[in-house]
Amino acid sequence: MKAYYGKRATAENDFGYNWIPKITDDHSFFEYLYAIADGKMDGMFLMGQNSAVGAPNSRFQRKSMAKLKWFVVRDMVEIEPATFWRDSPEIERGELKTEEIETEVFFLPAAGHAEKEGAFTNTQRLLQWREKAVDPPGDCRSEAWFIHQLALRLIEKARASNDLIDEPLRALDWWYAEDEIGEPKMEAVLAEINGWHTDHVAAVADRGPHGGVLFPQDRQGQSHHGPQVADYNELKADGSTACGCWIYSGVFNRDGVNKANTRQSRDYLGHGWGFAWPSDRRIIYNRASAKPDGAPWSERKKLVWWESEKWTGIDVPDFKPNKSPDHIPKDGQSGLDGQRGDAPFILHEDGLGWLFVPKGLQDGPFPTHYEPLESPVRNELYSRDTNPVVNWFTRGENRFAPPGDPRFPFVLTTYRLTEHHTAGGMSRFLSHLAELQPEMFVEISPELATDLKIDNRDYVCLVTLRGAIEARALVSRRIRAMQLNGQTVHQVAIPFHFGTAGPLRGDAANDLVAISGEPNVTIMESKAMSCNIVPGRLPRGAAYRDWLDRYAPQSGPPNLHPEQPPPGAPTGGKFSRGQGKHGKAE
Repeated sequence: MKAYYGKRATAENDFGYNWIPKITDDHSFFEYLYAIADGKMDGMFLMGQNSAVGAPNSRFQRKSMAKLKWFVVRDMVEIEPATFWRDSPEIERGELKTEEIETEVFFLPAAGHAEKEGAFTNTQRLLQWREKAVDPPGDCRSEAWFIHQLALRLIEKARASNDLIDEPLRALDWWYAEDEIGEPKMEAVLAEINGWHTDHVAAVADRGPHGGVLFPQDRQGQSHHGPQVADYNELKADGSTACGCWIYSGVFNRDGVNKANTRQSRDYLGHGWGFAWPSDRRIIYNRASAKPDGAPWSERKKLVWWESEKWTGIDVPDFKPNKSPDHIPKDGQSGLDGQRGDAPFILHEDGLGWLFVPKGLQDGPFPTHYEPLESPVRNELYSRDTNPVVNWFTRGENRFAPPGDPRFPFVLTTYRLTEHHTAGGMSRFLSHLAELQPEMFVEISPELATDLKIDNRDYVCLVTLRGAIEARALVSRRIRAMQLNGQTVHQVAIPFHFGTAGPLRGDAANDLVAISGEPNVTIMESKAMSCNIVPGRLPRGAAYRDWLDRYAPQSGPPNLHPEQPPPGAPTGGKFSRGQGKHGKAE
């Protein structure tokens, strides 16, 4: 809160908690997509993604874009969301008409990864710094520049207003200095993320060569904050410290070294190369590498151990450094103080490893098998085919085929190509990569090709209840039939990188995929569905809709699946629709 609002966040106003927007409902990507489709959302910023190609039910995504009043797209090339109003498949088919689309699209050119500096974190928890190699061309700007400049303009407008709704913007502590083109200093942002003492003269040990204060002045040249915190152990809840994100605390502390930018590894765990959150621990729960008495289980694979009244080792101990292996907590102690010295899993309440999840998961405690929401076979393990608490996002444009639907006998999965990157904006526009993978294709087994009288490189159509696409057949022995429940089930596979923008064009795989969400964090199910394959070319223009209706009728009830809830019914996920979590929906 102090990082958000600085001096304006005080104990008297609960450190600005009331200024923070509250979660009142499911605000996930798919929910606000439905809000757009229903005319409940005026505008949207699209940065770092391509929902017209890379998101499920892309056909519905593109149609929904036409309901926006304004639409800001930032990318390095003119991707499909920037051009949907004039050259999308829906324009060609007459499902959308350019002259009827009132959406005002603003395309803003973005900087590439070599044209901007900043930090990124990978799935190894490793925070690394990217230095700028060249300036971006022309009017291209980084995300940092865009957000910084947008914030400055919004704050200026808010300060000219007396409306209470603008108070959070008026209170925002947007202090970052900038260069000659208005780019904020990204190391100053990292310093704030690390955290600092708010008192300019805070008494801290070992201030380091710079007095411990990094980027001390705000945009007006005034002293802004005190010395950096050493790590998250210095953070306090009394307003004396501020921190952008506690897990990164320590990456840019009082020694003045941007540890995300270090490149001198000094051991086999990689210490000295980047910064692993938290506290540069390379192995989480590394106390488990030692026996209950603190001695390593293995000399060859040891990480940390108890030595001379403290934990030490090759890695940063993921444990209280002075808690002995034989420590027994006192009655009434809680948190880390209430955990025993032989309990290594410090982020669990009991300090122990869990074989199952006792709380938190909507579909816990043990994982089990349910069939995908669309499947040509039934679930032989349980009375239900599908996960009872899954989010279906029921809607007429997002229908699911019932189990064993004879119209869709094949299993369809999607995958990536080495030569292309996600929705293809950074690869389909490059001639050498386009030449290596020039066309949309579907990989099918020789047996299925024989059954359907399809030769290698023939044109075929793939159909689901959401739409149809055209692809070239790649007959491959990698794809094999499966024997499930006494029947032969064929699987086919397609890449998902193609779209209608740029020099390399093809139908989007995600036109076939339904919108869905697993019950905990709404991850979509895009790797398994049922489909049909029809040999031949896909009709273009208005003929497409008649053809699609023949193989996948577009009318009828939205919930064809017997386990699918009706439209508007709340589903069982953590952020169930219509159920506010942290605020009150008006």
